[in-house]
Amino acid sequence: MTKKTVLFAAAGTAGHVEPALAVARWVRGQNSDVNCVFVGTHSGVENSLVEAAGFELKRIEKAAFPREINLQAFTWIFRYLISLVQSDNLVKGADVVVGFGGYVAASTYLVAKLRRKPIIIHEANVKPGMANRLGNLLGGRTLVAFSETEKVLDNVEVVGIPLRPEIVELAKMTASDRLTARAAASKKLGIKDSQVTVAIFGGSLGSVKFNSVIEKALPAFTKQGIQVIHSVGRKNSLPSASKNYFPYSYIDDMASVYVASDLVIARGGAVSVFETGALGIFTLYVPLAIGNGEQLQNAQIVTASGGGMIIENSKFTSEWLSENLSEIMSKASTHSLSTVRTHFPLDADAQVGRHILELLR
Repeated sequence: MTKKTVLFAAAGTAGHVEPALAVARWVRGQNSDVNCVFVGTHSGVENSLVEAAGFELKRIEKAAFPREINLQAFTWIFRYLISLVQSDNLVKGADVVVGFGGYVAASTYLVAKLRRKPIIIHEANVKPGMANRLGNLLGGRTLVAFSETEKVLDNVEVVGIPLRPEIVELAKMTASDRLTARAAASKKLGIKDSQVTVAIFGGSLGSVKFNSVIEKALPAFTKQGIQVIHSVGRKNSLPSASKNYFPYSYIDDMASVYVASDLVIARGGAVSVFETGALGIFTLYVPLAIGNGEQLQNAQIVTASGGGMIIENSKFTSEWLSENLSEIMSKASTHSLSTVRTHFPLDADAQVGRHILELLR
């Protein structure tokens, strides 16, 4: 029997790559004869995540669609043509193409359509990006994270976001089990289990704005006896740790950080919103006005039911955070006692995976 190949188009940020990896792991667990191959670029986080997870990564030219007139805009068409040729070399050997949005997905969808390969699309954001809009227009089987996306794309199925198994396990824990898990996680992280903890991350690539705000607001955290776990991003310099401040370039073990945290401060990326909502961790969302403005709409899904609050990026300053920290922590404590969680699907990896296996058959 010829071994089947699934080509995963997922690159750029962890928000694209991690859900794709979750699906690939599920597929491999169901059928070890299926070959899962990823297509990415030379610069995204896929270069550190995909091969570490045991999957093959093929690279194509990065050709993000220009949103403003500059030198890159003039050379975009040439880079995009190169990416199409490179994508074609990969797609022709695949049996199913699965895209998670972003610049590599657009090239892959187009070539897959021309070669009449079946396409599966996963859209994580409430407001879909251009690549997945294209894939949907080309007739790809479209699976989405949030029901609100049904208003934008045609013929979609709501499945949630594929999460790492340890996050799903944490979301299913009882309150007492999470207390036990918190003690173990705190010991693993080297922090105090009994101390209020805030986790801060500005996306997989980090945020210079976040890092600056937190650095200046640290005295306010220290004054209130709060310990801070801060992911600054691999491309940013790592600050010095202190008694109540624990900086990381990148956090691999997010489950431990989540279960040890009383509050999260994060952007409005789909995965962050989905995870914090599903886990019921009160979150201060600071949406970044990029792309289609999807981060704000993502965050509103959770804040609408009281799972967090939103502050505009321009208003998120060290002064604002220091002045409002007590109030935010009070809301976080009240929410934690309520044990309310947003009821998101937790089996998206299996749902997307079953669609893949169906097409392979």
